[in-house]
Amino acid sequence: MVDGSLKEGDKTQRFSKTESGRAEISNRGGKLPRTARNLLLIIDGTRVASNWVELIHGATQADVELLLARGLIESAHVDIARPKAPTQSLEAAIAGLSYDQLYGLLTSQAKERLGLIRGFRMVRDVQGDGAAKRIRLALGMAA
Repeated sequence: MVDGSLKEGDKTQRFSKTESGRAEISNRGGKLPRTARNLLLIIDGTRVASNWVELIHGATQADVELLLARGLIESAHVDIARPKAPTQSLEAAIAGLSYDQLYGLLTSQAKERLGLIRGFRMVRDVQGDGAAKRIRLALGMAA
């Protein structure tokens, strides 16, 4: 990538903004095409290049190459940590929570993990009389 172009394998590479890239966002001096500018606004090291391109309507790998050539993005060095093995079972972790803690956890995660409608329904279902018993039954635990 010395010449700033992407090879086939680089589509799975992660990129982050350079200082020049952050300055470009602030002052808009580089006259970037709309798709390249939108890509520059959202790109960070959390996803591979092809994922970012898919998120911007009309963006192509050429936009990534342009940002690379202008020095607005650089290869991100992401340290991917392996997930730790759980130290206890889900049932044991939930059993140790009070009703208020369990309710708070479920309602805070409902929309993010289930979507707006399903999350709303789940929150509605865990509210009211006997909710603690329904939650534990839903999780397959003794009430």
